[in-house]
Amino acid sequence: MKYCLLVGLLCSALTTCFSQQLTYRELYGNYAFSLDNQIYSLNEMIAEQPEGTELRWLLRSGRRNRIWGNSFGFTGAFLLGTALADALVDNDGEESLNHWATYVSAGVLIGVSFPMLSTADKRIEEAVGLFNSGPGTGYIPKRKRILYAGYTREGVGFGLRF
Repeated sequence: MKYCLLVGLLCSALTTCFSQQLTYRELYGNYAFSLDNQIYSLNEMIAEQPEGTELRWLLRSGRRNRIWGNSFGFTGAFLLGTALADALVDNDGEESLNHWATYVSAGVLIGVSFPMLSTADKRIEEAVGLFNSGPGTGYIPKRKRILYAGYTREGVGFGLRF
C-alpha cells in the first residue's frame, strides 16, 4: 500500500511539474499569454482554438468587451476634455457647448466602460482557468441561421432565426 501511494504521489508531482500552464498579463491595455516560454497575443489564442468551443467563446467575448469598453472610455474622456477646454475658454457664443449635457454624457460613457472592462478581465481569467483545467473545452453546438418568409391575412413578412 505504501508503494502505491508513493507511486501515485510521484506521478502527480511529475505531471504538475511538466504540465502546460497558460498564464496571462495585461500589457498596455492588451493581453499577452505565455505558454511553454512562448508569448501569444489574444488573436493568436482565438485562432488556435477550434470553432464552437467554450474557450474560444470566452476569449472572443473578452476581446469584444475590451474593445467596446476602451471605445466608450476614450470617447467619454475626449468629450469631457472638450467640454472642460470649452469651459476654460469662457466663450458664451452660439458655438459653445452645453456644458451640463456634455458632462452627463461623458460621465455615462466613462461609467459604462468600467463594467465592460471588468467583464472582459473576468472572461479572460475564466478562459485561462478553463484552458489549465484540462482538455475538455466544452463544445457548444452552433445553430444555423435560417431566413424564412411567411404571410398572414395582414401581409407578408420575413424572419431570421438564429
